[in-house]
Amino acid sequence: IEDTDGFRRLWVHEVFRVFYDRLVADSDRDWLFNFTKEVTQRCLQRSFDALFTSLTTDDKPVTEDNLRSLMFCDFSNPKAEFPKPYLEVKSIEKLRVLVESQLDEFNNMSKKPMDLVMFRFAIEHVSRISRIMKQPRSHALLVGVGGSGRQSLTRLAAYMADYTLFQVEIGKGYTSFEWREDLKRILRKSAESETHSCFLFTDTQIKEESFLEDINNLLNAGEVPNIFPMDEKQEIQDAMRKIDKTRDKSKQTDGTPLGLFNMFIDRVRDQLHVVLAMSPIGGAFRSRLRKFPSLVNCCTIDWFQPWPEDALQMVANKF
Repeated sequence: IEDTDGFRRLWVHEVFRVFYDRLVADSDRDWLFNFTKEVTQRCLQRSFDALFTSLTTDDKPVTEDNLRSLMFCDFSNPKAEFPKPYLEVKSIEKLRVLVESQLDEFNNMSKKPMDLVMFRFAIEHVSRISRIMKQPRSHALLVGVGGSGRQSLTRLAAYMADYTLFQVEIGKGYTSFEWREDLKRILRKSAESETHSCFLFTDTQIKEESFLEDINNLLNAGEVPNIFPMDEKQEIQDAMRKIDKTRDKSKQTDGTPLGLFNMFIDRVRDQLHVVLAMSPIGGAFRSRLRKFPSLVNCCTIDWFQPWPEDALQMVANKF
């Protein structure tokens, strides 16, 4: 951060990502926007309009739509060394070019290329998803109708972060047995790897409600109770023992089976980020949130609102 105004803008950005992105009603969003303006003036002792003068034209007052262009991310400088700094985006156009180049790289490497138009709305959500996945032990709940870009933007954000993406393939004969086997594979790969992973799961893949119960446990505790039989637990403990020996002595476990399995759970919690893509249409979404509270409590929510006019125009121009 270059100056105190930069820190103020960062504070406003984080307030909007934590609270504003959860809100559904326009009246609630208006209230938060106006209250943030008031707090910025009263507590940070800076005029809101002066703070965000770069986002407006013709010296007009800052609006909610202007604040869509307020972005912080860690992928705006691809040459930066790890850990990459979390920087304010000065030019949306430069960021669009960068994201489009990353998308081209993804399409060249992927078996399932994505033909996306990177309008501002899409870039906003890529930066939000990326922000969530980079936080410790974080998970995301993306709420929007099908076709709004939840899955494709998650795949792109995971690729840009160098995360391994996991997704189950649901067929006609897919049962809770296949689900548990897939889940075990994902948990083991994420814990035994040294890189972070992203597990993308959508509400169209919920063939049985028990799937969500397992996801609820995974979000809450980092494990699914009794999913591993004794022989597989032994394999996990052996794999963890090898990793444990390479760690600093102060961080090593006591070497007991319980200590090694707890290390496995900690590594899953640290390295696996669950991204849920769900639709708010119908009563199923509401009842599932009531039944499985971790879907809300343990996730950062990002609402995919209807595409704005500038997004529709860019898509129409391309196709």
